[in-house]
Order: sequence, then structure tokens, then C-alpha cells
Amino acid sequence: MPFDIGYSFVNYRCSNQQDKERIISELENFCKDNGYDVFEAQISKCFFNVKFNENISCFLLEYGIGVFVVKNIKEIDMKKVKEKFEENISCVLYYSKKKEQKLILECQSKSFEVFKIFMKKVWSLISIYERPYSATESYKYAGFSYVFSIYHIIDPTENLLKAKNENIDLLMNPSIIHKICDETQWDAIKTKILDYDMKGYNLKEYTAISVVASSWSAVAVIENEETEVIEKIINYEINAQASWFLFDCLVDNINKSNMTNLDLQKEKSLATNVSLDMSIILGANMSLSEKNVLESIFRTTGFEALRDKLFLLLENRIAIAEAKISERQVKYGIVTEILLVLFTLVSIYEPIRNLISGSLQTVDIVLGIFMIVIFIICSIMIIRREK
Repeated sequence: MPFDIGYSFVNYRCSNQQDKERIISELENFCKDNGYDVFEAQISKCFFNVKFNENISCFLLEYGIGVFVVKNIKEIDMKKVKEKFEENISCVLYYSKKKEQKLILECQSKSFEVFKIFMKKVWSLISIYERPYSATESYKYAGFSYVFSIYHIIDPTENLLKAKNENIDLLMNPSIIHKICDETQWDAIKTKILDYDMKGYNLKEYTAISVVASSWSAVAVIENEETEVIEKIINYEINAQASWFLFDCLVDNINKSNMTNLDLQKEKSLATNVSLDMSIILGANMSLSEKNVLESIFRTTGFEALRDKLFLLLENRIAIAEAKISERQVKYGIVTEILLVLFTLVSIYEPIRNLISGSLQTVDIVLGIFMIVIFIICSIMIIRREK
């Protein structure tokens, strides 16, 4: 579950690094006082990693996004759904996923108090928010937007590893089971499953005993025994979800606030850096099978579509901001030229008056009117020229 810290550290300005070090120090003291364990994360761009207990940890990334990782949630009563769908692992797993996500997003999970306390502590350490709209508990679901789930399936029979399977296909394309949390729909769901036609999903081999399935809806690590593959996929998804969520927050903040041209340029630079980092992760030194798996997952995230949306929005807002700046410059130029004409006329009035007469006479009035007319004509010509 990602949340917005509200401030990014990727510009590597001196002040950014000083802020980051200050925040790390404050959080280390906070974690020590509360008995939380702090680790050095093996994740790109992660500057702080805390483990609250055996099942809950949090990673803070330099992008300005924090990601909570929760394992083995056991707050759901699975007895009835297992009895009803004993032959359909997809239904049982999807039911568990939907129930767990609902508990978290509606702030009913036992884990939520940990999330809430830590998020408030992080937000309290930010001096100036770059993204004030999304870095608050009033944003969507108490600061969260969504919960991303990774399935981990151990299959000693290896049946799920060898070929695409209807159960996994249903899990990757859950349209007919999306109402699984409503018990009144269970009989209808079972009937639909009997006539189910496979939709297809990505299935890539990671190792000889591990494969990874992915689609627009989910990611599943399937193994015949537990290996380090699940941790590698989780680590990749932390970066992927942080990047996706950052871009989503940027879109929201741009739409909900009046950013200056400078602010927009900073956000564009941040988005460019993050997009480049995601490309580097996929291009890093890794085995061909690992690269194929990660590329397959990346294609299903929708990251590229969201990135294009963000950059299009940024270009549009930057163009508007620059047009406003140009308009102001034109106005300032007009005023400046008019003032120059006025000062010129005032400066030559006295010499001309003295040349004609040493005292105020009718000629002074005529000359003054003449200069006013000249001033008006010059002003009109300047304004029309600028338009």
C-alpha cells in the first residue's frame, strides 16, 4: 500500500539531502522508542526501511513515496468460502484478497493503527509539502489510494507450473468472480465457472521450480516450494507501485492546485527521473528469465499510459504558464514604453517653453495640449503594435 510522503529527494540539492538525513535521524529515534526494527533495504532508491512486526514493514523511497508491505493477513474467516469453493483455488484466494483490501481501505484492519501512527510521524517531519493534496489522511482512503496484492501459491504437484491453468486464468481475469464477497452471489458464480472460457494471462518461468503469472488484475508467484523469488518480486513491485502512485498523485495535485511554472518544471524533472529509474531497473544486469518476468509484469501495470497522461498534462500546464508569463511581459513592456514617452515629453517641455517665452502664456497651454495629444497617439501606437 503506497502513500505520499509529500516531498521528494531525487533532485540531489544540498538542502534535499540535509532534509533526508534529518528525517532519517528522527525516524530512527521514533522507531527505537517504539521497539521497531530498522534495516538497510536492498531496494533501489529506498532511504529508510522499518519492520514493525513479523508481518508489517514499510519502505520510504527518495521519490517521496512510502510503501507498506503486509504479509500473511489472518483477519479473515475463510471457512465458509472454502467449503463452498473447495475445488476453486481462484475463488478462495480472490475472496481473501478482496476482504483484506476492504479491511485496510476502510480502516478496520488491526494493522491500520500501525499505518496511521507511522504516516502521521513521517508527515510531521516534512517542512514544505510539494504535494499537499495527496500527503494527508484526508486523501481518498485515509491517505491510501489502493492496495496491491501479490499471490504466493505453493503447488508441490507442479500442475500449475507446467502450463496455463483455468484456476490461475480466473484469478488473473476475475470479472465473473468480482462479487465473491456477496454470499448471495456464490451459486451464480459457481454456475458461471462451469461455462468459463479462458481469457489468457502472462506466464513466465523465473527458475526451474518457480513461475510468475501476471495480468491487468494481479501478479502471482507459483512455486513447488518456497524460494527467494517471492521476495524479489515484492522488491520489484515496491518500486513499480511507488512510481505508479507518485505519477497518480502528481496528476491529482496538478489538477487540484495552481502550480507556478517553476513548480511544474520541478515536477516534470522528478517524473523524468523516476521514469528513467524504472527503465534502468529493467535494463540492469540480470538473468534473461528474470528480465522477461519483470518486463511482463511492467507491461501489465499501466505505468506507461499513466506516464503519458502525466507528461501531456505537464506540457499543457507549462505551456499555459509560459503564455501567462509572456502576456505579463508584453503588458510590462507596454507600460515601460508609455512611461518612456511620458518622461521624454516632460523633459523637453521646459526647454521648449523657455525657448518660446519666459512666462506662462497661451503658448504654454497650446504646447501642453500638443504634447498630451502626442503622448496619446504614441501610447495607442505602442499598444496596437504589441497586439
